[in-house]
Amino acid sequence: MFFIFQTVQDVEKNEPDIKELICKYSKDVTRLCYMILKDVHLADEASWDTLYKVYKSYNNFRGDSSEKTWVTQIAINICKNYMRKSSYREIVNSEYISLEYVSDDEALAEYKSQDSVELLNAVYNLPEKYNQVILLRYYKEMSVSEISKMLKEKNNTISVRIKRALALLKESLKEE
Repeated sequence: MFFIFQTVQDVEKNEPDIKELICKYSKDVTRLCYMILKDVHLADEASWDTLYKVYKSYNNFRGDSSEKTWVTQIAINICKNYMRKSSYREIVNSEYISLEYVSDDEALAEYKSQDSVELLNAVYNLPEKYNQVILLRYYKEMSVSEISKMLKEKNNTISVRIKRALALLKESLKEE
């Protein structure tokens, strides 16, 4: 009897507080989803889906990586699922991105220059494997090891992708 009570108590300890999850991750997840999906409404929907999935599957979190990395991976997977839908292709036909969700309001002034808009649009024109590592490395400020764990690739692979992406960006910005 004591063993069963202790197990139930342990399960309750592992259950996260939904309010805490929302406060901790909602802004970052929404920004990431927006940077991937390029649509405000889809980003909001994807961020809520992400937080719901994190809440429901929190007991499956093994601790192999940080909680932030785990939440980010869930957000990326949900965004990829959204991008597979045919309705997504109909909604997102523009190559232009707004800077509304890219950064905090305080830091938004840094991103408002025309050069920053061109750079961000150039990042979105990269192939997905390069686009993804640039967004995670420079906009989400994740380390190479965190990105490699998230994408289930070797550190060297991620480093090479970042270097190639930077070279592609440099070339595309020279052409403009």
